[in-house]
Amino acid sequence: MKKFTKYVAAAMALATVISTATACGGTQTENTSDTSSAPETTTTEAPRETVKEDENVNSAVESAVENVSEDYKGIEVNRKLVWMAWNNWCPQENSPEVTMFKSLYGTPTEKPAGFESIPDENVFCGISSPYADRYVDLAKRVQADDSPDVYPFEICYYPYGVYKNLFQPVDDLFNFEADDWADYKEVIDMFEWGGKNYCPIMDLNISSVLWYRKSVVEEAGFDDPWELFEKGEWTWEKFLDMCRKFTDAENKIWAIDGYQMADNLLLTTGTPLVSLEEGKLVSNLYNANVEKALEFITNFDDSKEGLKYPKEIENNWTPSYMQWVNGKTLFFDDGTWRYDEHWYKYKKLKKWDDDEINLVPWPQMDDADAYYQGMKQDAFLLVSGSKNREGYKAWVFSNLISKKDPDIQAAGRQQQKDTYDWTDMLLDRLDTLKDPETFSAVFDFKNGIGPDIADTTKGDCIVEQLTKEPLVNGVSYTQLREANQGQITARIEEMNATVQ
Repeated sequence: MKKFTKYVAAAMALATVISTATACGGTQTENTSDTSSAPETTTTEAPRETVKEDENVNSAVESAVENVSEDYKGIEVNRKLVWMAWNNWCPQENSPEVTMFKSLYGTPTEKPAGFESIPDENVFCGISSPYADRYVDLAKRVQADDSPDVYPFEICYYPYGVYKNLFQPVDDLFNFEADDWADYKEVIDMFEWGGKNYCPIMDLNISSVLWYRKSVVEEAGFDDPWELFEKGEWTWEKFLDMCRKFTDAENKIWAIDGYQMADNLLLTTGTPLVSLEEGKLVSNLYNANVEKALEFITNFDDSKEGLKYPKEIENNWTPSYMQWVNGKTLFFDDGTWRYDEHWYKYKKLKKWDDDEINLVPWPQMDDADAYYQGMKQDAFLLVSGSKNREGYKAWVFSNLISKKDPDIQAAGRQQQKDTYDWTDMLLDRLDTLKDPETFSAVFDFKNGIGPDIADTTKGDCIVEQLTKEPLVNGVSYTQLREANQGQITARIEEMNATVQ
């Protein structure tokens, strides 16, 4: 396995391509405040289609259970697990992981107070919160001794969530020296905070890709980006050249749209703004790679070449999916879940061929010593005050076993093809992108120093401004750094002092 880079960087998202989440039945909602102010790292889309019960999945799980190590058996789970997330996101009861849970541990019968209406056959009870309020709502529950059990890991709030006592370590629940953790043990160690483990990472996936349409690339006369990637020729220079040639701002044709362009480009340098090393946060604000990336990204701003879709002007800060669907945007930067939520629906509506929708990773930095890429980690956090530690442990084991079993993965793959019309071409490419040999994984903890460090005139966390302003307003990164580094450094020192 390729050695992971020591730097650790930010991936926004929460869903793997093999999506196992949707709305929970009987979901509680903490509040119903308007979510229109949710940041660019999320959408408030309707839930994905529900994955139906699948005999192939059931059969694969049954076969896997016969060979499960005794270390994973004997856990008694009597109480249904309380899951908390946002916008009605919750594990699907027919997913391979939940099916594995039921096969190994049975379906818990006890229903926590307030969840009496949950169907008897469910493993999970769901608490939903608007995206913008999710951690405020979680803190209220922890403080009121009404904690959920499981919360999906988000690097954008780590280790700040631990610093605020929202999550507890899990070293006493899992032996991370065991063989089944070997593939990601190095990454698990990279996420240690103060010498303790909070993140039982079970899988890594690329955090964001560049979506493109085959016919649009061909009509523009470009080489296919994926083919360039396979040949080792997909570089910043090639990417920028395509973007320049495609853009025609006068006719509202732009090269790229999406959520986290500057952040994802930065990670291809191998250097995040803030890393986590030996259990403490480290600032990389003065690193030459950071300066290079954020100077490069200013080419896309209106004040220079105007290569990006100006969502702040055209669409109230919201990306335009239809712009991409209609061939007016060359690349769309987003996670793999965008296919589940949008692309496959347009594929059916437009009657596109199976090879029309394509994806490629962010390009490699010219003259880089390795191919770095921001990666997303799959893990679940144990909430402070949880009353179902055994249930949490069983859920993590169910995921770990399912992700390692080839027959379950094959059945889950077919389930995704049947539900969301994924193609073998796209799924094969995603297998390549998540292979540890393909990239040196990078993670950024810049948002993990806390959202309360903010410019009150803008409402943006200042570490967000460091990457956002060069892209949106063409502002010099070095100018922004000098204005804000003191506050960032002070917070890092404050947090590190708690784990001396």
